[in-house]
Amino acid sequence: MDSLLKSFSYVEISIENPSLASFYHTNHISHFTSQQRNEEGAQTVRSSLRVNHDRPNEYALDMKNRNYDMQFFKMYQYRLNVLRKRVQSCCEAKWDHDFKIQGKNVVKKSKVLDIRAGEPCWCIGTVYCEMKYKPNILQEVVEDTYGAPDLTKSYTDPNGTDEIMLDDESGRVILVGDLVKNTPFVSGTVIGILGMEADAGTFQVLDICYPKALPQKSLPSLKNTKVALISGINATPNSPVGSLRLQLLQDTLTGELDSNSDLAQCARCMIVGNSLSPGENRNDLPGSLKELTPFLSNILKSIPVDILPGENDPSDKSLPQQPLHKALFDDALNPFFEKENSDIFNTVTNPYWFDIAGLQLLATSGQQIDDIVKYIIPYYEETRTLKGDTIEHRLDLAEATLKWQNIAPTAPDTLWCYPYSESDPFILNEWPHVYIIGNQPQFGYRRVELEGGIEVMIISIPEFSSTGQFLTLDLETLTPQVHSIVV
Repeated sequence: MDSLLKSFSYVEISIENPSLASFYHTNHISHFTSQQRNEEGAQTVRSSLRVNHDRPNEYALDMKNRNYDMQFFKMYQYRLNVLRKRVQSCCEAKWDHDFKIQGKNVVKKSKVLDIRAGEPCWCIGTVYCEMKYKPNILQEVVEDTYGAPDLTKSYTDPNGTDEIMLDDESGRVILVGDLVKNTPFVSGTVIGILGMEADAGTFQVLDICYPKALPQKSLPSLKNTKVALISGINATPNSPVGSLRLQLLQDTLTGELDSNSDLAQCARCMIVGNSLSPGENRNDLPGSLKELTPFLSNILKSIPVDILPGENDPSDKSLPQQPLHKALFDDALNPFFEKENSDIFNTVTNPYWFDIAGLQLLATSGQQIDDIVKYIIPYYEETRTLKGDTIEHRLDLAEATLKWQNIAPTAPDTLWCYPYSESDPFILNEWPHVYIIGNQPQFGYRRVELEGGIEVMIISIPEFSSTGQFLTLDLETLTPQVHSIVV
């Protein structure tokens, strides 16, 4: 099998005949047992890297106290109250009492409806986007389609009929101007705007303020240590090539293909959403679990695993998704659910904050970025494409969520979420060192510098089932590396 390893970061097998792939999986891989691996000395057990679970998980929901009868108004109100204070600090520093427009002093307006014609002012509120193709819950209820899969490619109208508004407790005002046309807006973000009333009910925006800078914990020194990042395994029993690719991933992570590679430095493996194929019906789930479980049980002998649920997985359909239940897995994984093994196999929420020896990683399975893309990138029916949906654009939007200090601003407008009444866990109260987005079309990363000189590494993990790619993250340099398995 050593011949299968072309380099430590690229594994390639060329199988042109699908039946040959099936034969290989059935007659070679399935019978290559753990005992044989241990006898050959191929499987490597590495020192693990512990995750600090003392940090309260704000995304965990108490089963006994969940209440889905609440209105989302309270969540929006909480969000506005918290972020308004942060935005106001920036507005006051930027547009102080001596700031003038056209020779007139700029004044603060506490409410949107206090804006007056001919008076330059600034105001704070929540963005709301009225878009032609955005889902309408009331209409879906009337048409008896509420709860059906969302097949909408984009909410925005290529012909420019969308309206961007600023909303607060008093009402709404439509935002206009060149700055509005050239700035990405999504529902749920809290901003400050400077300008003047144009016509009745419209506001000419000349400048925008975002929340003031957040703190970030000191960056620890972690040498010669890496974590593996995988997303979108989409395990299914109906794909011989997919099964072969998953087996090669297992052999790569456990060191069976090359125990001397840099992958041997991986002290943890993070699986970031969509571990199971969605399938066509519920009857496909047992087969997908049967495909995933041996993969997990085998790599757990070498490396601790953290697993987040994703959109395709049997967890909540609304954010935050709760951990995959242990009843989903067969007896082979039962020992890993015992308390003393909690750091070896860790099923967590989506999103989730990881604290690894002081390094703060915020991981999400990617639904929030996928939804934000629908606000920004128009879908052209004639070409059946989302023009401009590039990995660089997605990194721009991920960076914007840090600037907005809300990783899921479009929840609950177009992204399902729990109806919080006294909190909004998607609001950031500190900046992470690493911000991980799973299940993206391509691999990408960007080291961004935020206000105050604070740096955050943003990483886009590609979908493994379609690209054959997974990542390793060097915890010293915070630089990711992509590895490809091609069959």
